Amino acid sequence: MTLETIKSSIFRRTHTDASSFSAADMVIDLNAANEKVHSRIRKYLDNFRPTAWTTTDLSTGTATPKFDANFHDIISLYVSYNRAVELLLPNAQNFLLDITRLEKEIDEWYGVRNYEVFTTTIAAPGVLTKQNHGLQTNDQVTLVTTGALPTGIVADTFYFVIYITDHTFELSATRDGTAITTTGTQSGTHYYASDRPKRIQSSQEDNR
Repeated sequence: MTLETIKSSIFRRTHTDASSFSAADMVIDLNAANEKVHSRIRKYLDNFRPTAWTTTDLSTGTATPKFDANFHDIISLYVSYNRAVELLLPNAQNFLLDITRLEKEIDEWYGVRNYEVFTTTIAAPGVLTKQNHGLQTNDQVTLVTTGALPTGIVADTFYFVIYITDHTFELSATRDGTAITTTGTQSGTHYYASDRPKRIQSSQEDNR
């Protein structure tokens, strides 16, 4: 969901519009809701602190939350619930039930995965670095960032690992596929998530 679709959802759920819910108030409520999600995710991703939105972001409407797209609607629900309580709307309890369900799903989604911070080069192919990453060729990982990933890789997408060393690896869009080239620029802190349990590293770097 983009900020524009989130804003439209809030207006629909709370029977408000731009004249009764100003952009200045909206961005304050959106950032408060976003931080509630970020604080929840920080139980699993250390220092997950994306930049707060501005009224310019709200006006442009193209920005998206930095957490998994499955849970973007919780931003609208948090804001809508608070506004519904203020306005004594009868649907406040329904919003709270949906929030509780999504909070549980967020804990389950992030809690079962091993999140690790990585760095990546802008190169052909892009090389990711994480000391003692414990990954093998064709393991699957998905990416998260507090900023922007380089062109070639995106968040909320599963990639296949190409093992290089115990500390470096590349990504492919397909099993046993070609390593992805990264271009452009990047910002923020990047994380990868793997469903495989962490394992003790061997001192010998074999080809896996």
